[in-house]
Amino acid sequence: MAGSDSVCHDDGMKHPLNGRRTRGADAPVRQQLIALMGQEVVRFQDESAAFDDVAARILSLDRGDLPCMTALLFGGPASLERLSAALNTRRSVVTATVGRLEMAGYARRRSDPDGSLVELTEHARQWIERIWAPLREEGVRLLSSYTTRDLALMRTFMVRARGVQERQVRTLRTWLERPVPRGRGAHLRGGLAPAALRRVQVFVEANLERTIHLADLAGRAGLSLHHFARAFRASAGMTPRAFVEHRRVERARRLIEESRQSLAAIAVESGFSTQSRLTTTFRRRTGFTPAEYRRGR
Repeated sequence: MAGSDSVCHDDGMKHPLNGRRTRGADAPVRQQLIALMGQEVVRFQDESAAFDDVAARILSLDRGDLPCMTALLFGGPASLERLSAALNTRRSVVTATVGRLEMAGYARRRSDPDGSLVELTEHARQWIERIWAPLREEGVRLLSSYTTRDLALMRTFMVRARGVQERQVRTLRTWLERPVPRGRGAHLRGGLAPAALRRVQVFVEANLERTIHLADLAGRAGLSLHHFARAFRASAGMTPRAFVEHRRVERARRLIEESRQSLAAIAVESGFSTQSRLTTTFRRRTGFTPAEYRRGR
């Protein structure tokens, strides 16, 4: 993954970490290594998920309960409010998780001057050690086989990669926070089920800069074109085409507010074929041209 400080030259590329130049002839090898690294990261994530699945089954818990145990293990006793903040989860969800941990004998509540705190039991700590200690020990042995310089490079990569993931997580959470326009009962009146509507909304948000066909949206909802168009309008209060246009205008508005990109670049990033098309649509929906909106702000 190239960092923002990578510099391209006619005679090669400057590595963002060690400053070494890569000759043009080595570029294909570099691209192949980047692709292979990406594949290995995905495989590592898959194996981590598989490990957590098995660990949760051994502990007779839901996999979603494990982050709460991790927070208590490394953060110590905590209130429900603090756990909710640390896990970025609603308190009701944390309360249910703690209830399962208590029933399994992995957590208990104790009184504190500041209120009730949740803590791990010794039983939980013993199981955590049995399940995760071998991973920790093998990992330490593996890392010990690398030089100090190699370890520094790996740490830099992990820090930057985590930053990329954190930014994308924040973006995805904004999608989930967007309310369903017409309420959850719309599907009972011929509209889409909430889950189907959410799938369509997420797909639109992730593909605004591309051509979006009605068939793509209908496929996400699992309906025929005709049935989907009618059901979507019942749920969202507008046609699929109007919804896509609305989201594109909203993206353009946000980019105008938050960036210094040219209006032509914003048009492309928002899914409009030309700047002229952006101007016409933006003015119809907001009453201002993009240039007027930018000047006004």
